[in-house]
Amino acid sequence: MIDTSIGSSCVHRIFEEQAARRPEAVALVAEEGDLSYAELNHRANQLAHQLIRTGIGPDRPVGLFLERSATFVVAALAVLKAGGCYVPLDPEYPAARVAAMLADTQVSVVLTRAGVVDRLPRHDTVVLCLDEIAALLETLSRADPAIEVSPDHLAYIMYTSGSTGRPKGVMVPHRGVTRLVRGADYLELGPGEVLPLLSSVSFDASTFEIWGALANGARLVVGPATAPSIGDLGRLIERHGITTLWLTAGLFHLVVDELPGALTGVRQLLAGGDALGVPQVRRLLAEHPGCRLVNGYGPTEGTTFTTVFPLPANWQPGPSVPIGRPVAGTLVRVLDAELRPVAAGEPGQLFVGGEGLARGYLNQPGRTADRFVPDPAGPVGARLYATGDQVRELPDGSLEFLGRLDQQVKFRGYRVELGEIESVLREHPAVRDVAVRLIGDSVEDRRLVAYPVLERAEALAELRPWLADRLPSALVPGLWQPLDALPLTLNGKVDRAALPTPSVLAPPAPPAAEAADAHEREAVAAVFREVLGLAEARPQDDFFELGGHSLLAAKVVARLRRALGVELPISVVFDHPTVAALAAQARLAATGSPA
Repeated sequence: MIDTSIGSSCVHRIFEEQAARRPEAVALVAEEGDLSYAELNHRANQLAHQLIRTGIGPDRPVGLFLERSATFVVAALAVLKAGGCYVPLDPEYPAARVAAMLADTQVSVVLTRAGVVDRLPRHDTVVLCLDEIAALLETLSRADPAIEVSPDHLAYIMYTSGSTGRPKGVMVPHRGVTRLVRGADYLELGPGEVLPLLSSVSFDASTFEIWGALANGARLVVGPATAPSIGDLGRLIERHGITTLWLTAGLFHLVVDELPGALTGVRQLLAGGDALGVPQVRRLLAEHPGCRLVNGYGPTEGTTFTTVFPLPANWQPGPSVPIGRPVAGTLVRVLDAELRPVAAGEPGQLFVGGEGLARGYLNQPGRTADRFVPDPAGPVGARLYATGDQVRELPDGSLEFLGRLDQQVKFRGYRVELGEIESVLREHPAVRDVAVRLIGDSVEDRRLVAYPVLERAEALAELRPWLADRLPSALVPGLWQPLDALPLTLNGKVDRAALPTPSVLAPPAPPAAEAADAHEREAVAAVFREVLGLAEARPQDDFFELGGHSLLAAKVVARLRRALGVELPISVVFDHPTVAALAAQARLAATGSPA
């Protein structure tokens, strides 16, 4: 396939052009208040000048220990204007994970705020608490810094799961971001669009959301700090007039299945991060014929989107939804194990090149050399990224995703290396061996299962909190099935196909006196049984200990809305995860009385 090269510039320079062209237009909408393009530019400039004073310049990383917020957007833009590259550090990550990222990047400056700074691990770095230095920043120049930055300098470093237990810092240059959001050939981006920032800032979909808006004169609406329910999503779309939206495949399925009317008004919907279900795609096209649906595929190493498949209104579905053709400025090749092209229709590994290609993995030259290989058909110095994804070319030239060639899986929109979870678990002194796999028929019903072989049985209760102190929540298995030994193949490898299906079927609860909220308890128990595949759900059964996660929590909230007519935020499931506690909250929402 042909690489259609596009012109490239630096992200912040393109934003500055938009600010000069339409200074009074609203750039950012958030709880803290709206900012025009001129105001956002001035605030970012003042912070950039402070960063320059501290020695930040081209390719110097700056940590952003901030949640999804207007402050994060200002800080990221300021880092780029100072010439540096930003490193998202999620305050919800375990301290050990953040400490490892700080040590790997050797950031000299971390930007944060008063509400989360106490969670920042100790590190030899300058910590700038933005709300505490606000008065100082007001005294600094509001002019654009005159720092020389090229499109090949880094824009950000984002961490992904690593099979050896060490996360990989993917180094993405400005060129990759501008290729993604300027002159996009897969949708329309311009001053008339309104995009929400709903992704975690540690997830590369936020690259599209933030810079897809701000590099094109569009309006960026910062979503709520916590994950929205589908009802919340519908209200956000209606209130702010959202026109262009990105959803993970799991959330896309949930919205289409449970509340498709929430998407009313959206003109352009991108979904991906996993395989889109054909039934959900057909329903979306039927119920929202004016909405352009695009299936987006791409690894972090290719800067968010590598290929896209815009669904035509008269789409004739096959067994799967294609991942389409490369976006502008992107090269894709389907090759065999010897890096030779395969015939159209034959399976091969997908290799990615072009302007979206990352520089490599920070401080990991061996891994970089292994995955970023010379392009056998390209000019001297050209590289390709080996995705590990198996695809084939369809008769119309689009690509079909067939599966993985290794143990990497897609879970809740993230690429997860099962080996990373296994590697960290083996560090526990009571774990002799362990295997982890992903179960579940549909994208939104998937759950991670750990199969530990233990020195002592009572250590099982220690593993979940122990792992949660070391890995992000998306990498902590929801189900645990101890084994006496792992099943092995004839050549001594773990036989993953022989790992047993975990038993999460609870025995029936003994009869109990009827509670005042018996109706709500039965409704919650029924939803738990349906969503988690249980035979029974008892009053004290904990949703997350039975394998629940945030996407399934959104499904619980949607099903309770249907069963009881109550609107609950997803946070209620996290704060009240048992059947009894959640039932009390449902009754409170319905009647004003918990019992």
